Amino acid sequence: FAGPITGVEGYLESAPIGLLAGRFAAGDALAQPGEPPPRTTALGALLHHITVGHVGGAKGAFQPMNVNFGLFPDIDEPRTDAEGRPIKGKDRGRERKRQLSHRALRDLDPWLKIVRYAAE
Repeated sequence: FAGPITGVEGYLESAPIGLLAGRFAAGDALAQPGEPPPRTTALGALLHHITVGHVGGAKGAFQPMNVNFGLFPDIDEPRTDAEGRPIKGKDRGRERKRQLSHRALRDLDPWLKIVRYAAE
């Protein structure tokens, strides 16, 4: 229930947001606030959208959201591949998503270590 009531759509999004809500509530009760996931990760980007990202919009402008690459913080648009060749068309979008994914995985690891340590 904690996932859907927060303003996310879909089972994939509701489950982890619900787990985070429970973790944050437990942290507050124990006076040990939890560290949110990095905004560069899917979970962090979605959490940012439902807690901060929509605030600048018009009153009532909030829209429930599935996770998508549009929620992630921007990266420099890839112009060349790993070998230095120009990237064109759909390949540019694929390369951008690949780079966003690699950044998310890189940033997730330190957060998971913090979360594991806090759970012990």
